[in-house]
Amino acid sequence: MANHKFIISQQRKNCIGCGSCAMYSPECWKINDQDGKADLVGGVQKGTVIVAEVGMEYLEENKKAADVCPMQIIKLNK
Repeated sequence: MANHKFIISQQRKNCIGCGSCAMYSPECWKINDQDGKADLVGGVQKGTVIVAEVGMEYLEENKKAADVCPMQIIKLNK
């Protein structure tokens, strides 16, 4: 059976809150009202990164989000 999900990881502590991830993938990213940084929707802390398993329908928009992130703190893994 094919895996229909992929993993997003984020080094949130290095986020500068530019909002480009939330612009490209609003289902997966929200800007936190408290500190202005991006929150990975459904993400859980794993060591120094936030990790979430996301449906493949969000892969392309998250590739764009990772590409435009000025801090390069978003990684995608299948």
